[in-house]
Amino acid sequence: MGKSHFKKLLKESGWQILGANDIGDETGYAWTEIGDIDHEGHDRGWKLGKYVDGILVEIKDRIDALLHAGWKQVRIVTDHGWLLMPGGLPSIELPKALTDNKWKRCAALKPGAHADGNLFPWYWNPHQYFVLASGVSCFSKGQEYTHGGLSLQECCTLELVVSRAGPGNVRNLSITDIAWRGLRCVVTVNGDIDKVRIDIRTHAGNADSSVILSIKPFKKNGTASVVVEDEELDGTHAFIVLLDENGNPLSEAATVIGGE
Repeated sequence: MGKSHFKKLLKESGWQILGANDIGDETGYAWTEIGDIDHEGHDRGWKLGKYVDGILVEIKDRIDALLHAGWKQVRIVTDHGWLLMPGGLPSIELPKALTDNKWKRCAALKPGAHADGNLFPWYWNPHQYFVLASGVSCFSKGQEYTHGGLSLQECCTLELVVSRAGPGNVRNLSITDIAWRGLRCVVTVNGDIDKVRIDIRTHAGNADSSVILSIKPFKKNGTASVVVEDEELDGTHAFIVLLDENGNPLSEAATVIGGE
């Protein structure tokens, strides 16, 4: 689908198309684009790493501006991931005579042609086959940045939701002390601790990665004590996660189970 057709469908569905500095009507729905990491990657190769922080700041500032203007929620999406390797990704040979079209990470095969590797039918035409380069390799040499193949980095895409906090959700919480006594962790917090609970996770945003016996509320003095269940996790990097009464993360801090 071309970009113009995509935007046409959005408008027909009642969505606003916002320019880079437009705010729009916050009572409806809108689409806006910012932070063209893909364009920078194709242009700069490994030097993309020097510019990523600046791009992320630009995205953050845009989100802040939309939320401050009255939008309640901003959903951040991207269409694909990418591979980046200074010095070039590994290359493999695919004879041009076998292909109708050949890109960096995939190629459309000619009818009846056969090629070793990952061969798949085209989604829209099961009679048309294409081949994907294996691993993180490319069908051309010297490629430092690319995408279009079958790897976790290219297929696992970002989706973040940033919401505007209401007055009742502003806790001004700060973790002031983390003390380990064996596998027992005592955490001290400043701020509004009403109905705030503590969890310890190996992945801060994943409730299923909790490693403690049970989630505990904070005492009136701002402290809470929890115990890690598995002794084999001693020395593992983890996160102290503060939760509201609905289980939503409020704040986090990195730690090492059992202490540094």
